[in-house]
Amino acid sequence: MSDQRKGLTLRAVGLGLLIVVLIDVWATYVELYSRASRLTMDHFPIALFAVLLVLLSLNSVLRKFRLSELSRSELLVILAIGFVGAKMPVDGVAGYLLGTISSFYYFATPENQWSEFYHPYLPAWLVPQGADAIWRHFFEGVGAERGIPWMMWALPLFWWATFIGATFWVSTCIIVVLRKQWVEHERLAFPLAAVASRMLADPGEEGGFPSLMRNLLFWVGIGISSILFFWQILSWFYPGLPLGDFFPWISQFQFWRGSRSVVINPFQFFTLGFAYFAPVEVLFSVWFFYLVNVGEGAIFSRIGYGLTEAGNDQYCSTPPSLAWQGLGAMGFMVLWGIWIARRHLKDVFRKAVDPGCEVDDSGEIISYRTAVWGGLLGLAYMFAWLHQSGMEYRTTLLFLTGSFIIYIGMARIVAESGVPYTWGSVSAQSFVMNALGTTGMSGYGMASLLLSYSLIDYVRGFLMPPMAHVARFGDMMGGGRRRLLLAVGVGAGVSLVASFIYTLGLAYSNGAYNTYGWPPFFGGDPKGVFSNTLSKVRNPFPTDWARILNAGAGAVAMGALTFLRSRLLWWRIHPIGFVTSSMINTNFLAVPFFIGWGVKSIILRMGGARLYRRGMPLFIGLMVGYVAGVCLCSVLDMLYFPAQGHVVHTW
Repeated sequence: MSDQRKGLTLRAVGLGLLIVVLIDVWATYVELYSRASRLTMDHFPIALFAVLLVLLSLNSVLRKFRLSELSRSELLVILAIGFVGAKMPVDGVAGYLLGTISSFYYFATPENQWSEFYHPYLPAWLVPQGADAIWRHFFEGVGAERGIPWMMWALPLFWWATFIGATFWVSTCIIVVLRKQWVEHERLAFPLAAVASRMLADPGEEGGFPSLMRNLLFWVGIGISSILFFWQILSWFYPGLPLGDFFPWISQFQFWRGSRSVVINPFQFFTLGFAYFAPVEVLFSVWFFYLVNVGEGAIFSRIGYGLTEAGNDQYCSTPPSLAWQGLGAMGFMVLWGIWIARRHLKDVFRKAVDPGCEVDDSGEIISYRTAVWGGLLGLAYMFAWLHQSGMEYRTTLLFLTGSFIIYIGMARIVAESGVPYTWGSVSAQSFVMNALGTTGMSGYGMASLLLSYSLIDYVRGFLMPPMAHVARFGDMMGGGRRRLLLAVGVGAGVSLVASFIYTLGLAYSNGAYNTYGWPPFFGGDPKGVFSNTLSKVRNPFPTDWARILNAGAGAVAMGALTFLRSRLLWWRIHPIGFVTSSMINTNFLAVPFFIGWGVKSIILRMGGARLYRRGMPLFIGLMVGYVAGVCLCSVLDMLYFPAQGHVVHTW
């Protein structure tokens, strides 16, 4: 792969913008209309991975005919744009946001009393205002040919876009401040970026295929995945055949009644592939601490210890005692990371105050001065925006604090462990309500917190994990880093607008209530959040000290594990597993990470680093075959099973 075109080029940016729009349309149609697999829910989106495969194949053809191929740097630019742009459709932004702000009026009834408890406090600049007939058109469908009332949506979506833009900017600034600490001092593995780097690392012989594609193990991996997908697809067309399902999982195993389950998904090759590139002690800790978490739950249940469900929302783990333990552990992890980075942070602030000092920030996508002062301005805008939407000052401060602890924590978890999907144990909204209590919150404050669920993003860290990888791609690019952020920002904006337009068009054509989506964005999910919040309004409670104490216990336990790892050379248990153990979807990670830990441990013990490197093509091949299978299934669903698709890829 020729690297004559270093850095950022116009054609790379143009291709990146085109690709994010295609991903928006593809993922939205497949998930909301075809009712098939979820293509953008991963931190390395399946849809983007598929596009990377197409581009690499196209490069091989261009190279064969001695035409101008895409360079490694250009492909990294496209990946960077795609990582952030793919956050905008469906369950990233568009699905949750449009589903939440559209549900206040259509689903209001005299019985649920939303008109009494919510409607007077909703800011018109954030929630579209329209007659009942207009909302019926949206939810029940009238056909796009009758027109979409764009002006009704324009003002609210504009203001939401400014807040999303501010979040993107502040996330970027924080990542710039932390990048050198994570990459150069702590040397986090970044398994998602490592897989991409390995796929782009083989230029191959002149006129031939990349060396990865000439490796037998690579094709063995593709073959294993492909055979399993082919076997499952046969059962769709020939239901009478005694064929079992391999995807998305085989079954679930529950240790005892009421315990958390383990999803039996040994063929989740996408997760397994990233696991191969993660450190062994991290892999062990993820599945080991999940079992510890299950055991804790059993002990708590046996002795009758627990917290009330009243303070939870549907985005929190269960039981609440372990969920808040996980939040405390994450809080300690983030604060400890800041503490050990104190010397680096001192240099960052020196450079921000005195641009002429010797601290080098040439390797960052923006200068430290811009990151520090620009980040503070971005935070000020977010604070003012939230306060103007109805939040009291202390609520706003605590909400932003909780949100960015979760954002930074999730970015670190993904960068260190390579988990392709995450779901935090406690949402920032639940954290605020339980830390402050709802007795002192006004109607405007509760309505504003309710509106903030529009950007819940499964408590995955929102834009911080993708921006951490954008910065890592910037390291790999070499030149053009300072222009990369502009390209990524434009890509995010284009993707957001395209997602809004296509999702609204699909809703007005077919009826938003008739779309699928999981969670059901235009129905069950908003109604669940609204009802849950309303119960807290009707039955207000003070600060829940039991939850705060559980979070404190989690922080203390995390501190002890961190101390043991830093002081005892023989201590191989990584504390990050304690944080992930309370996440909602760790039961989907346990089996692939267990397999990855076992295989990688054996390989390193038998053949060391050399055998480990020789095994990389096999696991990349498993991922490539898996992604190709998911994409083939989505195409077959669109052609042969419209609106009755098959979900072969989820957590």
